[in-house]
Amino acid sequence: MRTSLFLPLSLALVVAVVPAEPRPGSAPDGAGPVLVNQIGYAAGADKIATVVATATKPLGWQLRDDKGRTVASGSTRVVGADKASGDHVHHADFSRATGEGARLLTVAGVGTSVPFTVSRKPLYPDLGREAMRYFYFHRMGTPVEAEHLQHAAHAHAALHPGDNSVPCYKNWCDKSGGKAQRLNVAGSWADAGDFGVYPVNHAIAAWTLLNLYERERTAYGDGSLAVPERANGVPDILDEVAYGSRFMSGMLPKAGLASHKVHNHTWSAFPVKDIAAENAMPRSAMPPSTNATYAVARTNAQLARVLRPFDTKNADALWLSAQDAWRRAEAQPDVDYPEANDGTDAEGGGDYADTQNSDDRYAAAAELYLTAEQRADRAATSYRGAVTGSAHYGEIGPVDWSQVAAAGTLSLLAAPSELPAADLARMRANLRTAADALVDTQRREGYPALIPGADAYPWGSNAAVVNRMMLLGTAYDIGRDRRHLKAMHRAMDYLLGTNAMRISYVTGYGRHRETDLHDRLAWGQYPKTPYPEGWLSGGPNSALINDPVTPTGRPAAKSYAGPGTAPSAWGSKENTINWNAPLVWVVTYLNSTAPDLTAR
Repeated sequence: MRTSLFLPLSLALVVAVVPAEPRPGSAPDGAGPVLVNQIGYAAGADKIATVVATATKPLGWQLRDDKGRTVASGSTRVVGADKASGDHVHHADFSRATGEGARLLTVAGVGTSVPFTVSRKPLYPDLGREAMRYFYFHRMGTPVEAEHLQHAAHAHAALHPGDNSVPCYKNWCDKSGGKAQRLNVAGSWADAGDFGVYPVNHAIAAWTLLNLYERERTAYGDGSLAVPERANGVPDILDEVAYGSRFMSGMLPKAGLASHKVHNHTWSAFPVKDIAAENAMPRSAMPPSTNATYAVARTNAQLARVLRPFDTKNADALWLSAQDAWRRAEAQPDVDYPEANDGTDAEGGGDYADTQNSDDRYAAAAELYLTAEQRADRAATSYRGAVTGSAHYGEIGPVDWSQVAAAGTLSLLAAPSELPAADLARMRANLRTAADALVDTQRREGYPALIPGADAYPWGSNAAVVNRMMLLGTAYDIGRDRRHLKAMHRAMDYLLGTNAMRISYVTGYGRHRETDLHDRLAWGQYPKTPYPEGWLSGGPNSALINDPVTPTGRPAAKSYAGPGTAPSAWGSKENTINWNAPLVWVVTYLNSTAPDLTAR
């Protein structure tokens, strides 16, 4: 991922129950014109199918159970031309249909949906854990072992164990005694389709998982995930983030700002079948940036806060590193990492260029302030001033690696603090307003994306959707407005089949699902084993297409590469840590709040 995700705001057929878990299915060739969530619907959620039909008048629909009996019927609502997709669509709303079990939806003259379920139980009981396994699969510096994976064939040797000693590219960092300094950046996750590590992108992925933990302390407790550290007394979600974040402190040289990124000098092979050859590729820490340094500060501060009850020694070390990074960034607040081919870095990684630093400073200050208060540290007053004095104070908006102010605000709403009650109330009001706007956007669209149809779909549009689902979930926590929770469910419908590409964008989920992602380690490696489940594809991209296969000239919601194109489809079919992290957040939240939709 290389750019910002930010945006302004058969009738008698007998069917079997569709389980809410991975199962064998066809290639992602797309479903028919009656599009539903291919897994199913919560009993109390809005249940609305998108029907692609040229008819200008309503069409009759029937909902049937697994014995072919009609359990509900009605007429579609003509939506008309959907700008994002170019499709002429109807909506078939069967929200009032009662009962649970397997269902088929048939629309007269159009066709029948894939089978799905309606249930009061959580629809995705395994998806959160599978989406978390993404991070273990992408650990670097240690062997990824079969005993911790769903499929033993996915195990692999350690990637880049030499990251415990990487040189600074062209010796940009300080020298000591005439010997060029080397950085220890061991312990990380491969960022995306490549094996680079990038503090600014890692920070938002780590924050997302830690925010989930701070909001829901029972999520992925000790022994709940298949990680080597299970049964160590620390919640497994924290173990995973702590492992993936070890490299962050090592991005700080002996003096000055943190390296902006570490990656190979040339792009890796696609796919990587010889890990030894991959590990032998020259690899360096690239020059520094202020934003990377604030990223180190905020990640380490937040980790220090959540780990303190379980691992005081590690928490103390992280806290010292966080404060050190903050001081360094404050001393050099305007060192940007430009997106330029001027020889200052090697070509084997992405840029993550960002020339706005104020939001990074605010987000870092928020984490440092909250942790200092937890520790009764006298520095809390200073960090609080940096928070309340920021132009971003209380800002709510989409969360993304290059737009992180909202992450700071959401942390202030998740952790205890001594901020004025009126300020916190204003933040909650801003969040409810943002959530209301997302509900309104979704209602206007032919497909239930949270992206206005008049807008381009950005690189990682599916991440834009899940990040906005996080705002809806947090807003529901605050105001208990069911519109916000129902909008989350409808956005999940989008990801799992109710979209213009007619597929599920989550691997392992849905009859017509994505199985072909841009990942150097996974692509094409498992001909006799299922592709790893629970990975989110980047999604349609009409805003910045710089690969040779993501189609141009199509409507935004159809700017997506087809089956078998993944090696060249980094613009639409890549997977990344900061896209899978919010998938974990939203799926966990939807499962935990499933009873709310049917409660009176």
